[in-house]
Amino acid sequence: MELLVLGPLTVRQGGRDIVVPAAKARAVLAYLVVHCGQLVTPEALSAELWPGGPPVSAANTLQTYVSQLRRLLEPDRSPGDKPRVLRSVPGGYLLDLPPAQVDSRRFEEAVRGGRAALEAHEYDKAADLLSAALGWWRGPAYGNVPGDSAAREAARLEHCRLVATELRIDADLALGRHADVVGELEGLVLANPWREELVAQLMLALYRSRRQADALGVYRAARARLVGELGVEPGPELLRLEQRVLRQDPDLEIGGVPSVSPLTHSDAPPRTERERPWRLIAAAAVLLIGVAVALSWGDGKAPPAGGVFSEFDVAVRPGIGYDLDVPAGQPSDWHATNNPRSPDYDYLDLYRTSPAAPHDQISGVDLTNTNAFNAVHAVNRGDPPQVCRGLPRQGGGNVRLAGLSAGAEVCLRTHAGRWALLTVARMPESRQSVLPLHVIVLND
Repeated sequence: MELLVLGPLTVRQGGRDIVVPAAKARAVLAYLVVHCGQLVTPEALSAELWPGGPPVSAANTLQTYVSQLRRLLEPDRSPGDKPRVLRSVPGGYLLDLPPAQVDSRRFEEAVRGGRAALEAHEYDKAADLLSAALGWWRGPAYGNVPGDSAAREAARLEHCRLVATELRIDADLALGRHADVVGELEGLVLANPWREELVAQLMLALYRSRRQADALGVYRAARARLVGELGVEPGPELLRLEQRVLRQDPDLEIGGVPSVSPLTHSDAPPRTERERPWRLIAAAAVLLIGVAVALSWGDGKAPPAGGVFSEFDVAVRPGIGYDLDVPAGQPSDWHATNNPRSPDYDYLDLYRTSPAAPHDQISGVDLTNTNAFNAVHAVNRGDPPQVCRGLPRQGGGNVRLAGLSAGAEVCLRTHAGRWALLTVARMPESRQSVLPLHVIVLND
């Protein structure tokens, strides 16, 4: 038996693919897969299934879903035998599966192997490993699963997929397949215009294809985007690559140094030891889905100016405020109401209007004695966090959810004078549902 999540969530039994028919049963299975090998409490599953609050029959309904999944995962289990895959343990449930039986785990392991082979200059091995791993994708990860947990995990896996693609292209470039990857890279740059690793790979592939002018044109187009839309210059690595192309540096040829892309892939491989585990905290007014700190400042020093202050995921109910100025690694600060008697009333940065309001909106609020409103601006999908710094620091108005969709981005000015980029992970199903956001707070 295998569980396939690199596409629609599917159970594969004896070579036959079975899709779990009920949407909420798929959500239960997806949550268990994301937390495979870990205790999952009924309360956590209920919060995932019924973000607006569980019905009276929640316990019985959840047990029904678990029973259905057990029959699907172990069809040959005798009625008197204890489940071996989806086990009951003290405090809840545990999905007990080896990593090899979950395609996302196999994918991540293959990417790690491909990266190691690439670093060891075993380019054929790297290309084979990464090509095979990318071939396991059947569509968007968890494509048929509702729920915030699946949406967050799908976004993480899609990012891993992009990094794996870049690594595979590095291997192809080292093997002299530059002409074969030009078209693919042109599409990737178009879809990811701010990713300088892809721009560098396209420049190198064009240069090796004896298209020096086109390689320089790619650089100038990328620089025009960065300067014109963000007001920033390309990174030093990309600038150095342009200079090397201009002087026809022989090390850019196959067999030169370096033999792969001149830009190092700075993104950490999937599930590195630096990642912090997701935490699920249920509260009456706010559901804090999880916190994943992007940068760890173990020496106690403040992050550098212009860097990332903190990064986390939060899902807010209507009528909820949230403090975005939370230092990396510190407990989250949320507000059940906008009660001015609250001790941290001054730091209500993000607010979502209640279901009773005429429109469901995201507001940037600084509830000081002056009752001033922070700046909040909708920006283009895919814009990097730095785009916020070029926006007016006051005004902008509230942003209506009716004009947003999954992946939409909003810039917000926080109480402490920092910019935050809010990315919609998944649109709420109703005005009463939670709105999951990914938040990157910049350190101005």
